[in-house]
Amino acid sequence: MLTANVGWIFTIQVMISVVILLWGYNRYAKHWGTNSGHDSVDGTYTRVDYIASEIPGFTITYGYTVNDQRYFGSINQLLLSSDLSLSIEENTEMLKKEYLTGRTVKVFYRKEFPSIHSLNFPPGVPFFDVIGIPLFILILSNIPLLFIDYLIVSSPYN
Repeated sequence: MLTANVGWIFTIQVMISVVILLWGYNRYAKHWGTNSGHDSVDGTYTRVDYIASEIPGFTITYGYTVNDQRYFGSINQLLLSSDLSLSIEENTEMLKKEYLTGRTVKVFYRKEFPSIHSLNFPPGVPFFDVIGIPLFILILSNIPLLFIDYLIVSSPYN
C-alpha cells in the first residue's frame, strides 16, 4: 500500500508547477515574434470615408498581405476629434491628405492569426490569455494537494 507523506505531496506539487509553468512559457513565447516586430508587413492605406451613423465619424481603411492572403483593417476617428469649424467634406479632404491612398504603413500581426493586427506598434498580449490560464490551472490543481498535506501534518497517527 502506498502511503502519502509531506515529501511525496511536495514532489507532486513541484512537478505539476513545472509542467504548467513550462506550458505558460510556451504560450508566451508564441507571441514573441509579433512583440519584437518580426511578424510585420508593409500595408497601404486604401480610402477615407465619412460614416453618418449614431456616432458620426471617419473610417480610414488599409490593407496588407500575409502568406498571399489579403487582409483589411480600419481606423475609426470620431467626428468630435476633427476640426469642428470645418465642414465634413473639408475634414474628409484633410484626412485624405494625411492618410494618402497607397501610402505605406507598418502592420504587425500574430503569426497564428494574421487577421489580429495593429498599426505601427505590436499588438499587446492580454496577461490572462497567455499566463493567467496556466496559473489558474496551477492553483486549482494544487488545492486538493494542500488539503492532503494538511491532513498528513495534523494526523494524530503521524
